[in-house]
Amino acid sequence: MLKKSLCFDIGANIGNWSVANIDNFDKIIAIEASPYIYNELKNKESDKLITINYAVCNNDLKDISFYHCHAYAGVLSTINKDWLTNPKSRFYSERDNYIEIISKTITIDKLIEEYGKPDFIKIDVECGEYDCILSLTTKIDLLCFEWAAEYNEVSFKCLDYLETLGYTHFYIQEADEYTFRPLEEDYINDILIIKNLLSKKLHCINWGMIWCK
Repeated sequence: MLKKSLCFDIGANIGNWSVANIDNFDKIIAIEASPYIYNELKNKESDKLITINYAVCNNDLKDISFYHCHAYAGVLSTINKDWLTNPKSRFYSERDNYIEIISKTITIDKLIEEYGKPDFIKIDVECGEYDCILSLTTKIDLLCFEWAAEYNEVSFKCLDYLETLGYTHFYIQEADEYTFRPLEEDYINDILIIKNLLSKKLHCINWGMIWCK
């Protein structure tokens, strides 16, 4: 990947993705909602990596309920309680293993206002992707967001909204290898094909990132 100036890592967790990609950007803004996880994330700060403690969503900058899950080092933590409590979720077994806290919120638009327009946005917020993406109102050159097969309805809403912003080419990545980038020729410029491919994925098994440009 050619070196770019700015990246937003939304749902940074403890910063593993940011650290793996630090040489691809002049600066990464890593945003994590859970204060417990953020305490570890901020230890990775550097001149190139800025960390901030917010939930990124379309909530008029008001505080929001956030569900910090103790399992898997907090990686399942989310603004969408359904991710932990709905029997259809692959993480239903963690339904009693979380606490509700209050998180500050920020929009992607506000991040752009404060830090500049990014070349790339990575969004991994555990089934809170739609609320996050709704806080963006202008097209960014490239972004990716997490999908999970049992929550295709969330992914479809994300895709539909991104299409209204001008996104036309998409790629489905299986899992989330941190330094993976799709080849230019691998993108598909038909949202219906992407939705059809997602609809064939196995619930509670398949997941990954959807790349959009």
